[in-house]
Amino acid sequence: MRTCSCGDSAEDGRDRCARCSALETFGLDFRATADQIKEAHRTLVKVWHPDRFEGDPKLKEAAGARLKAINAAYVFLTSKAGEPAARPRPSNSPSSSSNMSARPRRRAARGPSFAFRMPSLTKLLGFAVLGCGLLIGMLFVKAVDSYLAAQPVTGRLYSEVRDGVLANFHAAAKGLWSQTGQSLQSLIPQKSASVSPTVVQNENGTGPEPVASAASVNYSQTLHRREIGNAHAERVRLTPYITTGLTEDEVKAILGAPTGASEDRLTYGASELDFAHGKLSGWKIDPVLAPIRVKLWPDAAVDPDLTSFAVGSSKSAVLAVQGTPTYLSENQFGYGGSTVYFQNNRVVSWKNDPSSVPLRVEP
Repeated sequence: MRTCSCGDSAEDGRDRCARCSALETFGLDFRATADQIKEAHRTLVKVWHPDRFEGDPKLKEAAGARLKAINAAYVFLTSKAGEPAARPRPSNSPSSSSNMSARPRRRAARGPSFAFRMPSLTKLLGFAVLGCGLLIGMLFVKAVDSYLAAQPVTGRLYSEVRDGVLANFHAAAKGLWSQTGQSLQSLIPQKSASVSPTVVQNENGTGPEPVASAASVNYSQTLHRREIGNAHAERVRLTPYITTGLTEDEVKAILGAPTGASEDRLTYGASELDFAHGKLSGWKIDPVLAPIRVKLWPDAAVDPDLTSFAVGSSKSAVLAVQGTPTYLSENQFGYGGSTVYFQNNRVVSWKNDPSSVPLRVEP
């Protein structure tokens, strides 16, 4: 019979016991407390509620199956059968103490285990020669650069080419440094074990839509496994959305710890989430360096055949036509370089950037 990582016997055909399998649904291990289980259940119910997927019946059905599995795991963990088994304490018997005393004692170390060694004269001379060579090379390059830039005929062309090459080099170095920082940030374990989801354009070519991307490491690894009870999740990978109205704790539970925070703002790399009165009210998303899956739904009925908007259109009409904006404030929707301006929740003007994300406005 196999043994679970918590020490209990695993069920037939599985690597984990029933309790650890249920905790895995919430992304927790066998050391989770009752408060942690309750908090994880409350967050996941909000994230996977089928009403958030009204626009896609298939995703709504899959989210419903996922919610059933979450509720089944919570019922099991809060029942008597889901309580953790008592662990026996090690006894301080005389036999154990005698065995400890019978073990041979190691000889105490004399002094520190490391010692500083002076480099040899040959190595010192090598370093000195290398440093002198680098200094001479830099002076030579500087002299050649000054000479070429001072030529009356080719100096201007040389300066333009040199500045362009240096600008491209600095941009590449900056991008590499940013990617390295994000990679190091992803290696730091977060409380919610979440990872940054992937943003994919919707059918309109603008906002994000539900696609194959994981909300957390545990979710992506366990979504297709057998769930507790008779509930089974459809073999579809879903990613929950970040939407207005969530609290800071709910956002952190989904995205993990932010890279920066202030009184009314959370920063994840190049993306920013703004809060008002403790609730998420706006954002500025960088879909390349820091993609965050955000979503806004129309708050009123919209003609399904609507293909454009005009001055006087509602925010719901703009959302139905353009999708979720990557920049959101009280009176602005941003789509790449394009912006739609509102007053009293009605369109008053816009700035269209066809080279970025074209706005579908009436001619």
